[in-house]
Amino acid sequence: MKKFFALRKSYMTLLETLIAVSLLSMLLVFVFGFFRELSEMSRMTEQAQKQSFQMRYLESRLGFIFQRVVNENEKWRKFFFYLQPASRNISLTPSLILTFYNEVRLDPTFSGDILGRLYVDANHRLCLAMWPLHVSEPHKYLQEEVLLENVKDIQYSFYSPPERINDTKEIQTRKLIDPEKKFPEKDKWHDDEWEMTYDQMPSIVKVVVKVAVEGDSKLHALDKERENIKKYVFHFVLPSSKNYVYYPPGEMSS
Repeated sequence: MKKFFALRKSYMTLLETLIAVSLLSMLLVFVFGFFRELSEMSRMTEQAQKQSFQMRYLESRLGFIFQRVVNENEKWRKFFFYLQPASRNISLTPSLILTFYNEVRLDPTFSGDILGRLYVDANHRLCLAMWPLHVSEPHKYLQEEVLLENVKDIQYSFYSPPERINDTKEIQTRKLIDPEKKFPEKDKWHDDEWEMTYDQMPSIVKVVVKVAVEGDSKLHALDKERENIKKYVFHFVLPSSKNYVYYPPGEMSS
């Protein structure tokens, strides 16, 4: 009889088994939840690092272009700087056309001064198209570089500073009558407008880029069509010698 009870006590009861399974399930839920959160945090960190790298690359590339824009006073070089309106055939957003010095490249065709176009293509990519200027048929040569993806919109603003008259202290701020549109209105920001007929560059270019980024997975579970749009703003000072940024006395803080 004693052997029977001793043998019976060596086995687990059904209640003990259920308790053990429940505890094991809770432990597994906790462990897998921890690793899931860790994986989500790692994914979000990687995404943020990728976005930061893309923005730094875009800023660096645009800075390279705008710092080397051909100046309107250098008459021996071909000068182009204007904003082309949106077009279904090219881009649904305005395109910035400009000439800049591309330095020395392995391909001599694209060395020196070249023509560039900044535009957003049909795949929502901000692209830089480049053509050489010193060849007989430049339309046969084309290089395209993707600067940024998932671009929803891009906007340009150009600052035209006050006009210098005879002396650096004499500044023209009044609006000039210009029926041929050869000169932009002074001391003003021109939003999404810089005419091809202007014979000068602005002093400052403001570029606003709106990018679609991946949002929170919980939000997408509720609304898969929802997009998270982020706006990035860049400012670039152009090497224009015709106009300069003027600060009236008393408006600059020491």
